[in-house]
Amino acid sequence: MYSKNGSIPKPETDGTEGWIEVPDAPECPEGKEVVWWYPPGWVIRDPKPAGNWSWSQSQEQWVEYTVPEPITELATTDLSAITSTDLNAITSSDLSAL
Repeated sequence: MYSKNGSIPKPETDGTEGWIEVPDAPECPEGKEVVWWYPPGWVIRDPKPAGNWSWSQSQEQWVEYTVPEPITELATTDLSAITSTDLNAITSSDLSAL
C-alpha cells in the first residue's frame, strides 16, 4: 500500500514522486472500524456516534461539539430620523470607530 501527503492508502502509485509505502490495514474487530489517519497511520476506533461528533486524533476519541442556535432576529436601528446633514457630518474617523 502507498500513501502520498497523508492520502488514503492505495495499492499502487500514480507514478509521481512523494509516495511512501505504508502497512496494510489491520484486521478490524467486530463493532469497530479501521480508518487511515496520517500520522500515525491506521486507527481502529468505534464508529461515529449519531449526532454532532468529530474525531480528535490527539485524544484518540470522538468529541461531541455543539452547534450554535441560528440567529432568528437581527437587531435593527430606525434610520428614518437621520437627515442628510447628519450623513454629511460623518467623518472617516467616525467610520473607523465602528
